[in-house]
Amino acid sequence: MRTFHSAIFKLFAYIWALPNTALGLLFGLLILGLGGKVRIVTGVAEFHGGKTGRFFASLPRPLCFGAITLGHVILGTCQQELASLREHEHVHVRQYERWGMFFLPAYVLSSLWEVSHGRHGYRNNFFERQAYAVESTQKSQLTSSTKRNA
Repeated sequence: MRTFHSAIFKLFAYIWALPNTALGLLFGLLILGLGGKVRIVTGVAEFHGGKTGRFFASLPRPLCFGAITLGHVILGTCQQELASLREHEHVHVRQYERWGMFFLPAYVLSSLWEVSHGRHGYRNNFFERQAYAVESTQKSQLTSSTKRNA
């Protein structure tokens, strides 16, 4: 019975995030059309590479990025960036599952709030702080696990 409830919850999470996922799939199709690739990793479509990936990787800061998440779609500049940013981006996938179509407006409002208070709009963004905190916790757990096994 527990597996059934888990499957129903996961289905609801996919439906709740669907508007953002659809937007991500549109950008993903553009990436594919310009020579990129796609891979499904733990239920998330990861698009990367091609001319689009090279373009975004070559932009000056703060416009360049390694990966961005839209629902259950992660758009990355290349396979290596996706691998290094996967844990961080999957936190955003879970945030989309919780916030649904309200995630993007909430993300923008959080950035605007931080900027209006003299802080960095990306690093101090509520959702980014969550993602970096989970990423940091997972890295320290991996480090301590590696030390114990050595």
